[in-house]
Amino acid sequence: MPIHVPGKRKKRGKKGGGKRSAVAPLNMTAMVDMFTVLCVFLLQNYATTNQVLPMPEKVDLPSAQAVKELSPSNVVLIATDGIMLNNVKIADFAAVKQQTEWEIKPLMEMLKKTVESGEQKKRSVGNQLRAAVNDAKQVQKVTEIEEFRKITVQADKMVDFLTVKKVMFSVTEAGMQEINFAVIKKPGEAAAVN
Repeated sequence: MPIHVPGKRKKRGKKGGGKRSAVAPLNMTAMVDMFTVLCVFLLQNYATTNQVLPMPEKVDLPSAQAVKELSPSNVVLIATDGIMLNNVKIADFAAVKQQTEWEIKPLMEMLKKTVESGEQKKRSVGNQLRAAVNDAKQVQKVTEIEEFRKITVQADKMVDFLTVKKVMFSVTEAGMQEINFAVIKKPGEAAAVN
């Protein structure tokens, strides 16, 4: 092996000097490891239910032990300042509480419109073709309730049961087939509803 004069050397043992290169080699293994850990962390922290319900400050939800995950649906909010459907105020709470009729007409009308628009989407050409293909394949699947026929009720703890019952009556009369109640899970339990 030959003896070289001491001095700066480039990679691979060649003698060189002068300016440094502006490009620094990156260690790709460490970067891939970092992104993998970051992805796993985000997936674990943001893996929630299918439906994210906004938690209004004015509503104190009851707590429960027996709970299940929510599925996407329309949301009826019953608070002491009013009854809302999908964040649109439908009726005043005091008026609903004092009425003797079981039906809350504005709520029923809005829900009927929601069901009709869902039925129209269901009858679209793409959905009809999908249904025809499934029928041709004779696919046997469990009858599932459509998303537009489900409703989630968020009721304050302090709301009287008669008002909640009026809302439930109006909801079922409007054509909803599944009613779920949003609750706060007790410590050590799973997600919320029913």
